[in-house]
Formats: sequence, structure tokens, C-alpha cells
Amino acid sequence: MSERAKSVLLFLLVLLSILLTCQLWFGRQTAEEVAENGYEPVYFEEPRPLAQMILPERISIYGDGQCYRVRPGDPDFNLFWGALSGMLQEISEPGHYYYGESLPQEAELCLSLQFKPFLPLGPESVWLKSRRSGELAGMQIWRSADRCWAVLEVNESAAELLLLPPQWGAQLAGLHDQFVPAANQLCEELAPGELKLSRGAAVTVTAPIYVPAGEPVIDELVLKPELLDRELLLKTFFINRNLVREIKERDGGLIYTDGEQGMRLGNGLDYSHPRLEQKPVNLSYTAALLTAGKLLGYHGGWPGNLRLVSLHPEDEDEDSPKGLYRAQWYSYFEGYPLLGDSGVVMSYYHGGLMSYRRSLYELHYTSGNKVPVSDFQEALKAAVMILADEGVEQFTLEEMDLAYYFTGMRAIPVWLIRLNGRELILKAVELIPPEGWEP
Repeated sequence: MSERAKSVLLFLLVLLSILLTCQLWFGRQTAEEVAENGYEPVYFEEPRPLAQMILPERISIYGDGQCYRVRPGDPDFNLFWGALSGMLQEISEPGHYYYGESLPQEAELCLSLQFKPFLPLGPESVWLKSRRSGELAGMQIWRSADRCWAVLEVNESAAELLLLPPQWGAQLAGLHDQFVPAANQLCEELAPGELKLSRGAAVTVTAPIYVPAGEPVIDELVLKPELLDRELLLKTFFINRNLVREIKERDGGLIYTDGEQGMRLGNGLDYSHPRLEQKPVNLSYTAALLTAGKLLGYHGGWPGNLRLVSLHPEDEDEDSPKGLYRAQWYSYFEGYPLLGDSGVVMSYYHGGLMSYRRSLYELHYTSGNKVPVSDFQEALKAAVMILADEGVEQFTLEEMDLAYYFTGMRAIPVWLIRLNGRELILKAVELIPPEGWEP
């Protein structure tokens, strides 16, 4: 072989060696390797947009000296909140509408909304985007003919008065005029002051509370557990399934763990990742809200009747990890929250779950039992007696409303009463705690 041929061959071998080395360093994995070792993002549903994540805790409508409450799922609830939410999103320069004077004497209260958790405002939000950041706790709409004013109750700030643009004022006034209340929407106001009960007992009311009036009748419901795709659920938590062990419990529950995180299926879903390592990130309220919604959508989804009821940081004390947040959701049936061992609660960092409890139920059928609700005064008296038996002598009423309580695959009507910071639940008829609940 000539020297020239040897040189060409040597050059080709060196070039081939370089190509093979590049293939090893930078080349693509085979399809089998990608499927086995790569991470394919999986989730149950896309995250909800911010505008769909929060609803008012309550909407009250006033007219002819009466107060009416519309509840989630009611067409009137969707109608009024859709208009008000759209208004807050469309007002791009709220500074143009701030009203420096007091409300006109002829103005009358027509709508009131309360938010729990708060509604985010400002640049990160979709509501009043041009305003400085803030958290809306409540809003009142006052009207005089077709002119409307909004009183914004911003958390930890003085109330702000907004003169609404003419087109929005006219629309809200029209909706208010067209509202035809149903009998079960009528409320009775408990005004601030001392509320006398029988047997000499008295309860202090520090702020107006509206309770259902008349004799409400509520259906008892039969529920069934939600069904989730188990394989998809596992993929949302465990990247490498080859490391996951399955452990079967005697009661039929299943435990999955890879040594760092664990998940249990049986009577709902329980997940924990106690050694999650992440640098503390102080999320804004809006960012924490969006993160919670994203995690819920990824790990099981967000059913239509599920509502966010609480969102707050968990680092108030020195022993808690920094940057940890807690979010909680309740299912709502016929406008009432389902209490008891039901709902979703999660603790999370920016982008990662630390713990997750999900126990949701769907409506199977209405049992046919229409439960007549006991008078609110009788329910309040029964709650007072529970605390009085513990030695409590003074009572402050903070909240009172109807709800459902989950027991034995049934949703039974109950009174939810908050006295002296204590949450008391009583059956709507017998006025005793339901099974499984202790005061």
C-alpha cells in the first residue's frame, strides 16, 4: 500500500473515531432508552386560568328591605359574579374611577360579596391589573338609579370607593332589577349587638351575620368515591417507575414508595415527600395561588364542584420550614360545602408537593329524604350549651350557615356554627354532633 493510501486510511479512521466519540457524548438516546430513563411530563388536566380559580365565598343581594343569598351553582350566582369579575378585569386604570367624595345619601346597597380566600389584585392578577398589588376581602355595590359605586375592602388597607364606568353601572343595575328571588334564598340579619336566647343565655354578634330565614328544606344525598386513573396518578408522582415498590395492606390499601416519597391509595389518596429539598422561595400571594392550582390539576384534576376555601403560608412559627404554603378545597353540593373526611388539602413549596390528601366524592343519587332544617335560634342555643358544659360563660358568634357533612357515603344537612373561634357542627334536625365528629 502506498504512503498516500495509508495517509488517507489513517485520516478516515481518525475522522470515524471523532464521529463515534461525538455520538457517545452528544448523540440521542435510542427510543427504548428514552422511554425507560427519560421523564415525560404527565398530568390530569391543564392548570386553570386565574380567573377561574377563585369564587366569592358568598354573594348577598338586597332589595325592598330584604336580603337574599345566592349560592355557588345557582344561575344567579354565576350571572352576578360573571358580570362583576368581568368588570374588575376590564377596568384597566382604576385611578380614573376613584371617587373622592362620600357616597350620595340616596345611594342604596344592592350587592355584597365576601372572598375567602382573598381575590388577588394588581399586576400579577387579572383583576384591576393597573392597581398596586393587594388582596380583596370583600366588595359592596351601591346604586342610585343607573349609577353604581363599588366599595373595595382590601385586606389590611382602608376601604376604597370606586365610581363604576357608566356601562358597568347600567349593567349591574339592570341585573339587580331583573333578579327574582326564590323562597330558599331569603336571609335574616343578625345585627351587631347582643342576641338573647332562651334560658337567659346571650350571644354577642360583632359584625352583621346573615342566616337562612324561614324553614329551609335540604335534600340528603348519597355519594360515591371519585375514580382516578391509578397508572396516570402514579406517573404524576414517580418519575422512574422501576424504583417504585408496591405494598398491599390487609385492608386492601396500596402503598407505593421509591424510598424518598410515598403514596397510599385506599379511602382516598395520601402522599408525602418529607425530605423534599428546595431553597426557600417567598412566593407572592398570586404566585402561591397559581402554584396550588397547577399542582391540583397535575395530581388528580380539579372537578367542577371543587372550590378553594383556604390558602396561607405555613411559616408563621420558627419551627416550620420557610416557603411552605397550605391550600384546602371543599366539594360543594347544591351550593353547600361538604364537611368531614372529604376534600383536598396540600402543603407545598414553589413547584413541589410536601404532602397531599385527596378524598373526593361525586353525587350518586338524591336519597329522596328532604330534611327540614331546625330554626337557627334553636341550633345556636344547642351550640351554646356544648360550650357551656365546658365552663364557657361568654359567647361570640362569628359565623353560622348550613352545610353538608360526609358520613357513611351520605351527605347529611348540618348547621355550621363558629363560636369563640370554635367550629361546631350539628345535625340540622336533631341538633347533635354527627357521627365521627367531636366538638
